[in-house]
Amino acid sequence: MKIFSKIAICITLFICVAILIISIYPGALNSFFFPVMLVSIVCVPFAVLAILFWGLRTLGRRDLKSIRLRRQTFVPWREVAIIAGIVLVCYVLLKFYIPRRLAFMISQSAFEQVRVQLPISAKGNIKLNRKLGLYEVDEYAMDSRGGVYFRVFWRGDGLSPDTISYGFVHQPNSEGSPFGAAKYQLFYLYGDWYWFRVSDDF
Repeated sequence: MKIFSKIAICITLFICVAILIISIYPGALNSFFFPVMLVSIVCVPFAVLAILFWGLRTLGRRDLKSIRLRRQTFVPWREVAIIAGIVLVCYVLLKFYIPRRLAFMISQSAFEQVRVQLPISAKGNIKLNRKLGLYEVDEYAMDSRGGVYFRVFWRGDGLSPDTISYGFVHQPNSEGSPFGAAKYQLFYLYGDWYWFRVSDDF
């Protein structure tokens, strides 16, 4: 039974680390949500059936007395506490955007350099397609209402033709962005920097 506990800890740790790495990119976790749900709908029933089959097979091989004895003597509380601790730490790091903040701190000088170099009078969105630190920035835009926007990720808005854009912004305004104004959200990083989410829907 201990081997299964260790495997469960390793799987939990792997999943949490993968989620934290993916969360560095604004919007990346959201884009994984739908495929993960589809895979879960297909895979979870098979996993439950496999566990039930394994459990019934195990019950068939052992007599009732030894099973009762094992249930009384072995509860992997230590492993359960480790798994719960890993999940809790992962949740707290995601809730306060710690991986994203650290990744952007590493990349900030590259963003600042582009912000200073590109002309202040630039109109419209500029195709950038450059790697700035840890991020691949596809578009750069200056908003007349305030804010210098760097889009690092975009995806379709479900079945509609609308696009949801994610990225980083310096000194943003609260009304909208060059990438749209619908569902416009700003999330504070530090200093004058924020990350944003916005749709080009009307």
